[in-house]
Amino acid sequence: MVKQAVLGCELNDLFLQISYAAEGETPITLRNGAGGEILQIPLMVTKDKSTGELYFGQEAMDRVTGLGANTAHSFLTKLGESVTLLGENYQYTELLRGFLDHALEKALLCAQEMEGSNVETTAVMLSVEPFLPEMRSALEGCLHNLSLPRERFFLQGHEESIFAYLIHQPERLLGYVTGIFDLTGEKLVTYCMEMNPSTTPVVTSVVREETGLIRKKHYPSIMEHDRALAELDQQLAEYVEGFTAGRIVTSIYLIGDGFAKDWYTKSRHVLCRNRKVYAGNNLFSKGAAYSMASRLWPGTEREDFLFLGRDMLRFNVGMKIWEGEKESYLPLLDAGSNWYDAKTQTEVLMEKPDSLTFKITPIFRGKAYEEEAVIGEDEMREGRAFRFRVELSMKDAQTLSVRITDEGFGSFYPPKFVQKEFEFSLRE
Repeated sequence: MVKQAVLGCELNDLFLQISYAAEGETPITLRNGAGGEILQIPLMVTKDKSTGELYFGQEAMDRVTGLGANTAHSFLTKLGESVTLLGENYQYTELLRGFLDHALEKALLCAQEMEGSNVETTAVMLSVEPFLPEMRSALEGCLHNLSLPRERFFLQGHEESIFAYLIHQPERLLGYVTGIFDLTGEKLVTYCMEMNPSTTPVVTSVVREETGLIRKKHYPSIMEHDRALAELDQQLAEYVEGFTAGRIVTSIYLIGDGFAKDWYTKSRHVLCRNRKVYAGNNLFSKGAAYSMASRLWPGTEREDFLFLGRDMLRFNVGMKIWEGEKESYLPLLDAGSNWYDAKTQTEVLMEKPDSLTFKITPIFRGKAYEEEAVIGEDEMREGRAFRFRVELSMKDAQTLSVRITDEGFGSFYPPKFVQKEFEFSLRE
C-alpha cells in the first residue's frame, strides 16, 4: 500500500535535514540507517577532477580531501553569485538546484526504507535560515525544475516552523513564553515565542535575535578551548538571566551540535530554574513537516492560534463593494498567512469606473483605514458594463500591490486600458 507523506526540510548554510509525516501521524526524522544518527546532508558540491562529474551532499563530502578549487560549500548566503570549479563557471543557484534534486531523491528512498513500504511524497516545505528576500527569489528559481511540480513546494522561515512544532506539543508545555536557543553554527541565535492566552484565537509571536555569543568549532589548543568555553558559559548564563527576566518562561529548547557535551554547567542552573529544558537537533525539520501537513490535512490546532511572525501578514485587506443597494465588504487577503504567499484575484462589475476602495485592518495595533485606487475613466456605459480583474499581492511585508485589468464587456465594449498598477504602504 502506498502511503502519502509530506517532507519537512531544514535548510541552512551547513546542511539539509529532512523529516516526513503521513496524515494524522507525528513527523519522523530521517536517519542514517535503522537507529542511526539523524541524517544531515552537507551543503556541499564537488567536481571530480578526472571525470568532471558533480557530486552533492555526503557523496561530495566523501570525495573531499581538502577545500580547494573543485569544491563549493556553505553557499546558501551566496545565492545569485557564481563560483569556478576546476575552470568552469557555475551559478550557486544552479548548484543548489542540483543539491536539492539529489537530496530529496535520497530522502524518498530513505523514507521508503524506514517505512518498509512505498511512500509517495505529496508536498515539500523548506524551512530556511537565513531567509532574506533575495534568497527567496533564488530559491524559487531552484524549485522550478525539481521532480515535483512547483506548486507542491513551499518556503518559510524558522519562526513558523517553531510555531508549528510547539502547538503540536502537549498543552502542559505551552505557556506564556517559550525560548529556543539555536547553536547549529558557531553563532547563538535565539527565538522567543510568546502567547497571549487572553485573546481568541491566541495571538502568538516569534521574535528572532542574534545574541553575539560564539562557540567556535575549532580552537588552537586544549587550553584555549577550555578557557573560551568557560567564558562562554558565563556569558550564556548572563544572557539567560536577561532573557527570562520579567517573563513567565515555561520551557526552553536547546538546538544544535553546539550544545553537545557538558560545557555549560553554570548556564544549566539558570536554564532549568522552574522550567522544562529540552535538547535536540530536529525541531525545525519536524516543524516544517507539521506546517506542510496542516496545509494539506487541516486539523484544529492552528485554528486556536493566530501566528504573527517575521514573515506573517499583519493586516486584513478587503474591498468595499455594493450588493444591490447595500454597501458590503469583500475579504481579499487574510492576516496570519506568509506575506509572500498572500495573493488573490477577483472580478468586479462597476457602473462608474472611478475608483476602488480597499479597507486595511491592522490586527496587532492601530485602527482600520482605507486606500483608494483611482481608475479615472470617463467613458459612459449602460448598466454595470465595466468589468475589471483585480489582483492583489504583497511586494513585501508592508507594501500592498494592486493590479487592475480592464476586461472589457464582450463585443459591446472593448477594454480601454491594459493594466493599471498601484502600491500602498501599509501602516499599523
